[in-house]
Amino acid sequence: SVVSGQLSYWTERLAGLPGLLEFPTDRPRPLVASNRGARVTVTLPAQTGMALRALASEHRATAFMVVHAAWAAVMGRVSNAVDVAISTPVGGRGSAVLDPLVGMFVNTLVLRASVDGGQSFAELLDQVSASDVEAFAHGDVPFEAVVDAVKPVRSEAFAPLAQVALNFD
Repeated sequence: SVVSGQLSYWTERLAGLPGLLEFPTDRPRPLVASNRGARVTVTLPAQTGMALRALASEHRATAFMVVHAAWAAVMGRVSNAVDVAISTPVGGRGSAVLDPLVGMFVNTLVLRASVDGGQSFAELLDQVSASDVEAFAHGDVPFEAVVDAVKPVRSEAFAPLAQVALNFD
């Protein structure tokens, strides 16, 4: 079935993903997450938005992909990691059968990037763009099913598969 094929994609794509993206902190990680995270909202000036769209167009990417690549580079640098997983919410019903139903249909995708300090941003963007296209094409599998299939490190102290999220409007 379509879903089982997509689930196979996710188990292969996320195999070997590090259990935790470690960041330098001023205190130890609690044994149980408080879920009192923060939200950082950034509004880009119009000129920056135009430059971002131009860069995306130059690389046959989207503005989301440019921001994702930049965020992955920052997360890799801060955490001193080369394998960075970032989650993102995705909307959509995925099937015409669901169109008449009332309600919000949201899923979470885990976007994985290989961040190498020796690569250019253009190289990272090209890699992230290809990876994002694949991930979105396999986005019908519920996040919970992906977690069950991948069997990541589980802890009450952090979220499975990705501890950093990117929501781009």
